[in-house]
Amino acid sequence: MVLASPPTFLVLLFASALSPIIVIVSRYFRNKWLAGIYVSIMLFYTFVASLPYLFIDGIIIVNLLHESSSLAVLQIDRLSGYMMLIVIGIGLASSIYSFGYIHERRPEFYSLLLLLVTGMVGVFCSGDLLTFFVFWELMSISSYILVAFNYREWEAVEASLKYLIMSSTGSAAILFGASLIYGMTGTLVISEIATIMTSKAAINELWSAAALVFIIGGLGVNAAMVPFHSWLPDAHPAAPSPISAMLSGVVIKTGVYAMYRLLTMVYPPNLYGWQLGLMILSILTMTIGNLMAALQNDIKRLLAFSSIANIGYIVFALSITTELGLTGGLLHVMNHAVSKALLFLAAGSFVHVAKTRNLEEIAGIGRRMPISGISYSIGAFSLAGVPGLNSFVSEYTIITAAFSAGLNILAAIMLINVILGAMYHLRVVQIIFIKSTTNTSSKCSESSVAIMASLIVLSVISILIGVYPSPFLETVRNVASILVK
Repeated sequence: MVLASPPTFLVLLFASALSPIIVIVSRYFRNKWLAGIYVSIMLFYTFVASLPYLFIDGIIIVNLLHESSSLAVLQIDRLSGYMMLIVIGIGLASSIYSFGYIHERRPEFYSLLLLLVTGMVGVFCSGDLLTFFVFWELMSISSYILVAFNYREWEAVEASLKYLIMSSTGSAAILFGASLIYGMTGTLVISEIATIMTSKAAINELWSAAALVFIIGGLGVNAAMVPFHSWLPDAHPAAPSPISAMLSGVVIKTGVYAMYRLLTMVYPPNLYGWQLGLMILSILTMTIGNLMAALQNDIKRLLAFSSIANIGYIVFALSITTELGLTGGLLHVMNHAVSKALLFLAAGSFVHVAKTRNLEEIAGIGRRMPISGISYSIGAFSLAGVPGLNSFVSEYTIITAAFSAGLNILAAIMLINVILGAMYHLRVVQIIFIKSTTNTSSKCSESSVAIMASLIVLSVISILIGVYPSPFLETVRNVASILVK
């Protein structure tokens, strides 16, 4: 199916190309709101315009260069549309939040935020590996700069440099894996590669396995899977809080998306048997992530390790390879994005006012900042698996899928990890609400309207999905169905 009107991605691409002009105009007229308003409007429009993608049948194809070209092709299906909505939605929440959080170099910040969203959406819509890699790099470069946005702080520069080195290594691994695939298949078009790689000759080819290893390793760096996770606990806390929300909420999901797409299409599990290896990595990822999070006294660092653990849940769902497992994993992609963005933005509200990330110093701050405190609690209870909130639905679905597939021991390990996660999330809630206020927290008061607006919207979404999960489950099941055909 060919789309007659420009898809969402082309609107984002045009908006990103125009953003430097908006930066110049903002600087010239000394208008601190123009860039933020422009980016927020573009993200809101593209979010609404992307909603129909959830319900399309088949694939929407758009050639960026020429109709006869097999490269620079956008291919949009329900999975692409689903991921686009998550990324643009979290980007919009971060954009609105930043009106009350970012006070220096606002035009540049918003321009980079728009580039980051555009790069991720480009990854989701890529129909060939070259286009995929180009937008992967656009996403990565924007991320590096945004992590170091507070460049006067050595922590931000150091974290960005570490992120750059690790992520570049991962990108090189992906590129090398793609080159091996091109050498075997003679094409970069993903649909054509999928057809060739399912042939008997390709299955028995040593280079097929080598390409698979390089691609999983490269994507694992972006997704912060153990043992490729060491960059994340440094990068996410050092970044501005709206960017921490983007990084932990959606940027690490681009690697997950590529795994779901490539490992089901190009490397079907019934032919390549990668499930056991991925299960082992996922169990290590969730366990180490939760154990390290439980030891933290820095609120943003704790949330960063929690993101590693939740990536373990999502990758475990992929390794189950059933439709129910994929449904649970993809639903948790959304639920974790919403809950973790809520947690990072609420934590950012505390840090913005208190000027510290130390949990002991912000004890009792939830009573001084009730909206931020309640919002944080909703996100924490969600990831703790409390029924009635969104993450309970997806975590329960993944565990049920594992038991249904006969993976009883691994399902029990994930259940133990969810309980461990609940312990440290509830510990933070206890600190910010029940403990006595400190000299620091007693002087705090609630953040600005823009910050509170984002927190309230994300809180409502978390509750809505938890209380009325049926339409969300059904929608995600339809998305997952295209991966098991």
